[in-house]
Amino acid sequence: MNKRKIDWARVRFITMFLSPAVLLYGIFVGAPLLMSFYFALFRWKGVSSRMTYVGTKNIAQVASDSVMKTAAINQIMLLVVGGLMLITLGIAISHALQAKTRLGKSVQAIMLFPQVVSLVIVAIIWRFMWNPSFGVLFSVAKTLKLPMPQNGVLGVEGWANMAILIAFVWHALGFYVMLFSAGLRNLDTEVMEAAHMDGSSGWHRFRTITWPLLWSVKRVAMVYVVANVMGTFALVRLMTNGGPDNATQVFLTFIREKGWLQSQMGQASTVAVFSFVASLLLGMIAMALVGPNPERTRKAAAL
Repeated sequence: MNKRKIDWARVRFITMFLSPAVLLYGIFVGAPLLMSFYFALFRWKGVSSRMTYVGTKNIAQVASDSVMKTAAINQIMLLVVGGLMLITLGIAISHALQAKTRLGKSVQAIMLFPQVVSLVIVAIIWRFMWNPSFGVLFSVAKTLKLPMPQNGVLGVEGWANMAILIAFVWHALGFYVMLFSAGLRNLDTEVMEAAHMDGSSGWHRFRTITWPLLWSVKRVAMVYVVANVMGTFALVRLMTNGGPDNATQVFLTFIREKGWLQSQMGQASTVAVFSFVASLLLGMIAMALVGPNPERTRKAAAL
């Protein structure tokens, strides 16, 4: 058997173009990540060279912190509820807008608009909309005589979490509509026509044919959901600043509080490590939920 020759010119070409990106990633992402693992072993204020080795004490202190538990619960709730809303609404809206009409294109463009706007601007807009003095949503709710807290939505536990969830979904939904729309347009037309001729339609065709064929799109959507949820900072920071009474804290806002407000960089690094590990585990769970590629499974079974 002839051994495959290595194309060294191609290897040098790829290495030359990848090296700057890998170097920058290592400097700005890899190195800080490794430093977080290192700093998590010390008691350090972050403004002096004095560092006291404490081993795993930071882990125990952070794990027993009630605010950390609240942040973890909020992160999971945002992932589960927000993720389900994004996936469900994304596929439903994209499926409804498959008809190539001007209205459908206009709706897609409008839904994609929040993605163009900075998340900082989105947070400020929603904060003003929920303002109890002049907020549009608060005024509408009062006009309709809906049960609303008098001191404002963002100042009451539970209501504040709901407001953040709505803003999060509103900002991210356009991306998932675009993603699933592209996936639906790229489905194998022969398979869909054969299903139509066999009498498969409606929910049955979506469940047995359309949804499995969107495997690659579902995989990307799940990864982005985890990344978006675990990267939530600006929305919480600007809408509630983690309040009221730490009720809306997430990992990144808790890192800021520990590191910059309490000058406990060791514990802040520990929270960062927790966040990193949680992101990896949630990403793996998301991949497991998506399951294997049905095409590869079918071909393997055929062989």
